[in-house]
Amino acid sequence: MAFISVLLSLFIERFLGSMESLRRLDWFDALSRWLRSHLPENTLWDGPLGVLLLMGSQVLGVTLLSYFISGFWLPLGFVFSVFVLLYCYGPRDLESEIEAFIDARERDDEESAEWHAESLLGDDRPGNSHALTRSMMEHIFVETNERLLGVIFWFVVLGPTGAILYRLSCQAKFSQRDDTDHFSESVRHLHDILAWVPARICALSYALSGSFEDAFLAWRQNSSEYADLTRGILISTGFAALQKEHWKGAEDDHPEMSTEDIRATLTLVQRTQLVCLAILAFFTLAGWLS
Repeated sequence: MAFISVLLSLFIERFLGSMESLRRLDWFDALSRWLRSHLPENTLWDGPLGVLLLMGSQVLGVTLLSYFISGFWLPLGFVFSVFVLLYCYGPRDLESEIEAFIDARERDDEESAEWHAESLLGDDRPGNSHALTRSMMEHIFVETNERLLGVIFWFVVLGPTGAILYRLSCQAKFSQRDDTDHFSESVRHLHDILAWVPARICALSYALSGSFEDAFLAWRQNSSEYADLTRGILISTGFAALQKEHWKGAEDDHPEMSTEDIRATLTLVQRTQLVCLAILAFFTLAGWLS
């Protein structure tokens, strides 16, 4: 049932348009700010317990709703699962955003390209053109897991509960990315725990979708150069799968790259999604036959 839910949700997402307008998480950001303002400072509530309260209340609500809906009528529970998946993807369509950036670049519309780059990378986007191209590729490698594959993994493991848990952890980490208090550190720690397994499955799928030997070697040798090991694994493996030289250093030292390299990255992640679906289909079929 999980495989069918994932397949249907991806079909809807792909062919019926992005659900970005329905994926508003402003309510969660507002709830997070309100909760943090009412938690006693310098206590466990201003850290792990506060995060547990924030996440647990939402996850518990989805869990109970899924249980009662499925108990009332199983097909309605299936519809609810697909709805939760669609809500948890994204929230924006990564491929459409990247294609818009590439189109602006190829039209020499630097103002539009800069706008799309800022939307994707924020204020930390590089000024160097080749460095920006590479940052876009890095963003694709990481966000493929964040926006899609991580959600699917936790949905397969825990159903709608897992999908909403992972999406909210991503949102909390993003909204508090510049904060350094105990609460924000606990949010990042939770996300790191949840991303550990799906990110490595995603990296393995990059390897299977491209140059396996190069990707596996980069995983072992280069990923540790990043402060965030999970991010390092995704980026190092992705570039190596494309047989692109691993790079990390000063902005002016970037090797020359073009929009064709970004297109190649999109093609790789599309193959990666098919590999992940094939793996899920295999285990689903094995479960049916056992």
